[in-house]
Amino acid sequence: MEYKKILLRNKSSKIAFISVMSALTALMSLILIPMPKPLAEYDLSPILIYAFGVLTNPLVAGLIIGIGEGIGTTIATINFGWPLVFIPGAIIVRGFEAVLISYISQRFRPKDNATISKGEIIALVIGVIWETLGFTIADVILFGPGMAMITLLTIVDAVYIPIAIPLIIYIRKTFNIYRFL
Repeated sequence: MEYKKILLRNKSSKIAFISVMSALTALMSLILIPMPKPLAEYDLSPILIYAFGVLTNPLVAGLIIGIGEGIGTTIATINFGWPLVFIPGAIIVRGFEAVLISYISQRFRPKDNATISKGEIIALVIGVIWETLGFTIADVILFGPGMAMITLLTIVDAVYIPIAIPLIIYIRKTFNIYRFL
């Protein structure tokens, strides 16, 4: 707990933390893993969506992910010629996913700072379900049901949950914290 008080004691430290973590999220959203057709690429930002959802409060989680996804998706949209509507979609759906995970997980504190609770893991699963439904509903409205059926495969982001869990545990052990903010 001592490190938490020193690191994030004042507004400047909090702004710096949010800025650096948003930049890291933007970077992770640009690391794309190609998938077989008709799927597109999957990025690595869900790892951070899950981690910040558990390790920060809902407002901070939403800010970090919203800003990071906004920047990363804008860069990818410009480079790959994706529709511009992807930008607000990523900000809204993934930003709210981080808020949702954070809101749910804060009700299930683990026994100590060196672990993760079952409730927090359930929050991660609910988050990926929200992301899949959110993107699917948006695609039904914007592109029609045919395209939206492909979007249902966004559920594959659940493969990042087993990566996020040890990351969360490692951060908690290393910094002896429950949450950063």
